[in-house]
Amino acid sequence: MNATEPLQPGHADHGAGWLQISTEGFSSFNKSRPQGHLVKELVQNSFDAIGEGGGTVDLGYHHDGSAFHVSCCDSGAGIEDLAAMRVVYLTFKVDSHLKRGRFGRGFKEILSVAKSATVSSGGGQIQFVTENGRQVTRVVSKPDAQRGTAVEMMFDWPPETIGEFDSYFSRFLVPDGVTFRLNGRTLPPRPVRFLIAAQLPTEIYHAERHSWQKPRRKTTIELVETRDGETPHIYEMGIPVAETEWTVPFHANIQQRVPMNPNRDALASGYARRIHTACLPTIVALLDAQELTADWIGAAGVEAEPEVQKAIVEQAFGPNAVRSVPAMGKRDFDDDAERNGASIVKTAQMSSGFREMAKAHLPTAREAVVKREVEIAEEIASTRFQVEDVEDRTDPRLVWIEKRGGSARINRRLSFAVWFCQKLVDSTNETHMPVTGAVALGERPALGKSPFLAHWTNDNRLTLALEFDPFWDHPLGAKALSVLIHEAAHARNMHHGKGFHDEVERLGGVAAEVMFHHGDEVRRGWADLMELSPNREGDNQAG
Repeated sequence: MNATEPLQPGHADHGAGWLQISTEGFSSFNKSRPQGHLVKELVQNSFDAIGEGGGTVDLGYHHDGSAFHVSCCDSGAGIEDLAAMRVVYLTFKVDSHLKRGRFGRGFKEILSVAKSATVSSGGGQIQFVTENGRQVTRVVSKPDAQRGTAVEMMFDWPPETIGEFDSYFSRFLVPDGVTFRLNGRTLPPRPVRFLIAAQLPTEIYHAERHSWQKPRRKTTIELVETRDGETPHIYEMGIPVAETEWTVPFHANIQQRVPMNPNRDALASGYARRIHTACLPTIVALLDAQELTADWIGAAGVEAEPEVQKAIVEQAFGPNAVRSVPAMGKRDFDDDAERNGASIVKTAQMSSGFREMAKAHLPTAREAVVKREVEIAEEIASTRFQVEDVEDRTDPRLVWIEKRGGSARINRRLSFAVWFCQKLVDSTNETHMPVTGAVALGERPALGKSPFLAHWTNDNRLTLALEFDPFWDHPLGAKALSVLIHEAAHARNMHHGKGFHDEVERLGGVAAEVMFHHGDEVRRGWADLMELSPNREGDNQAG
């Protein structure tokens, strides 16, 4: 009998067995698959048969003490040619990426491991039985035509399979319009938390070419919250097919066929990551900083849109994060950046995806420090001034000039600061530009930072804040001199790394030497600076 020639009602085929192929290898392969994954072929066929019109699917199973019985009945469209169910890959349906499972294989696979089976649809029934040790297929007519399809099968599975089926099939996501009953108990639909539009690869069987095509199609991903104890899975229109490989408590229900390997026990390479990438814009806002550093997010994020990547990086590492850079000579930009309030991210310890996103959306510590230095320098440059240049009586700076005793008094103290810093700068063997001085108001609302005390530029310009009392009331005191030593150290190190701190320590000794050897010069030139302000004597004794 030709493999595609239908059996006539009442006729039995004793020669070819149940399937029009050698079933030994086919059966051996399918016996190694989980029983639930075989029975799901019946359920997904029923879901497909019902389609958008709605209907019912009843899955039943039990053990009678000698054999395991499975039944699957639906109210769907039915089967046109029952005899075609014997031929692997033969089907009269036009394949579609909106159908579950794989074209022409599902029922044949579970049949290959069954002890017997009957399929009833319309006015006919096909029976798969064993007579005298031989597999026999028989098509019979039924007097009463039935709606949909009813499948009854028997296996040699053990009784504990019932518990496995209860656990497995209760996790199915019931499609809209379908009533799914599991051993008589209606499985309730589960709410969809998010709907995500995506374009994903799928699979379609090309009949003319006899090959599987993998085009990309627009689809919807439904995110459904997991229940206690459930592992998040990828679903194919309600049927769980593989773990999602992510750390968020959602199942991803893909509303089109999911591409898998030929054995249908693993996803096509890279498919899970495509789902992760598509869902990231929705998921990012739900995760905390620690959850956002999971490896799967790094792998998916590198394929996401730039704004999604930026959101991941900012939420994972904070708005002030910078990339760590190796210390360059005496300059430790990481240390400087931390002092400016930045958090240091060591990209060498990240997955490759996170490294790529960090490189794209995080400045380096060096870039952040240089930017900060430029901001400060630009603002100081725009606000510093010489006191004698303030002549307008309405100028608010004049209030502070008068508060400090006038231009002459301020310049006397500024001249000492410049002289003292020049001595410190000259203590190295390096050639330095002369130190010059200016004043400014310490409040910096434009940058939104705390007031500065003093500032040093690359060209050795020293700017002192008029609001810092020690400069003007006790310029030879410990507080004023410690700030001047700090600023002079910037002549060699504009950063605040180890080299800078080493230089501060060195200049502390130089300062003591300067005051010892040049004490007479100080007393002759700035005797008036040794007198405390009468209004601040008590305040500055401690300094």
